[in-house]
Amino acid sequence: LGCPRNLIVDLLHLELVFLHVLLVGYGFGASFVALFMQLGGGIYTKAADVGADMCGKIESNIPEDDHRNPAVIADLVGDNVGDCAGSMADVFESIAAEIIGTMIHAGVIMKHVGASDMEGYMFFPLVVHAFDLIVSSVGIYLVRTAGDHECDQP
Repeated sequence: LGCPRNLIVDLLHLELVFLHVLLVGYGFGASFVALFMQLGGGIYTKAADVGADMCGKIESNIPEDDHRNPAVIADLVGDNVGDCAGSMADVFESIAAEIIGTMIHAGVIMKHVGASDMEGYMFFPLVVHAFDLIVSSVGIYLVRTAGDHECDQP
C-alpha cells in the first residue's frame, strides 16, 4: 500500500499528530448530520400527515389516503421522505463509524507488529469508500429505463 501521509500533510498543512482530531470531528459530524436528517424527515412526515388528515378527513369527510384529497400527495411524499431520510441517516452514520473504527483498528495492529508504513493501512478504508463513489456513478449511468411508457391508470 502506498503511503498517503505526505499527501494528507501537504494538502491540509497539518502535522500527522493532528489527524486524530479530524477523525473525531468526522465521527461527531456524521452523527450530527444524521440526527438532523432523522429529525427533518420526521417533522416533514408528521406535518404532511396532519395536513392531509385535516384537509381530507375533518373538513371534507374524505377517507384517509383517498385520491380525491390533494393533500394525499404531500402525505405520501412525507412518508417517503421520512422513510428514506431516516434510514439513510442511519446508514451514513454507520458507515462513518465503520470507517473510523477500521482506521483505529489498523493503526493499533500495525503499531503492535511494528510496521513502518502504518499510515497506508490506516487510510485503506478511505480508499475503499472512495471507490464507492466511482462504482455508484457507473451504476447510475448503466441503469436506464426501457423507454417512455405511459403508466397504467387504476
